[in-house]
Amino acid sequence: MDYLMREESPLTEREWSEVDEVVKRVVTAQIVGRHFLSLFGPMGPGVQVVAIDVSSDFETGASDMLGQNDDAVTLSNRIYQKVPMLHRDFIVFWRDIETSRTQGMPLDWSSAEAAANDVARAEDRLILLGDSRDNLPGLLNLEGRQVIRHKNWSEEGKGFENVVEALRILSASGFYPPYTVIVSPAIFALWHRLYGNSGVLEVNQIRHLVQGGVYMSVFMPENDVLVVANSVQNLDLAIGIDTSVAFVESSAMNHRFRVLETLTLRVKRPGSVCHLTPLSPTS
Repeated sequence: MDYLMREESPLTEREWSEVDEVVKRVVTAQIVGRHFLSLFGPMGPGVQVVAIDVSSDFETGASDMLGQNDDAVTLSNRIYQKVPMLHRDFIVFWRDIETSRTQGMPLDWSSAEAAANDVARAEDRLILLGDSRDNLPGLLNLEGRQVIRHKNWSEEGKGFENVVEALRILSASGFYPPYTVIVSPAIFALWHRLYGNSGVLEVNQIRHLVQGGVYMSVFMPENDVLVVANSVQNLDLAIGIDTSVAFVESSAMNHRFRVLETLTLRVKRPGSVCHLTPLSPTS
């Protein structure tokens, strides 16, 4: 933990415990990707590159009496991907620390909460959109993903029908449940309507069907939907450093801290991602 430089900071052990709890609570409440992605790691603070074993398409296993005619699962490629650092700094003012300690008032950690929220948003943006500067793909622009041109979502039942079509394509390609659906806030709200005469909301029908949850993200295009076969053999999230708080420096008597994490999305079978996108920009 030396890289976090906590021993050089002005905070007490109790104050560090408070800020850790605040950051953990905010990140847990805000993140979307970790709700459906398996985690690999943590690998350690020094890991800057991680291997991704990209597997070939699924095949049927061998069947014989002696077990001698079986080809091992082979890799179509092994690539090495960067593990970027996501971070946001915040300031704790020296007078606030003195007031807290001399008058028994709690420290206001709202700036740490804001920094944690920004890091959580950066994590979901990386998972969905990637980062072109570091040549990191996201689920929405992943090469090899399956793409379906869907019909208008606004018609009753079209959400369920389009997701069923995505599941049909994924299962026919060898990708089985659980599946996860990620949508924009607009689609998520739209699906909170009754499905036919069932008396059940359309989103709940979809949630029951996919088994892996329905989530919304502000980084999803308004009319696009992702359906992901989220088993660990298909994709995961490789963690170097899990979300942490570090002391950076003291300047002008005030103190700078940093919320940080290092991670990268590893997609081993790109075909496990099905991207539903409109027939036309006006669909």
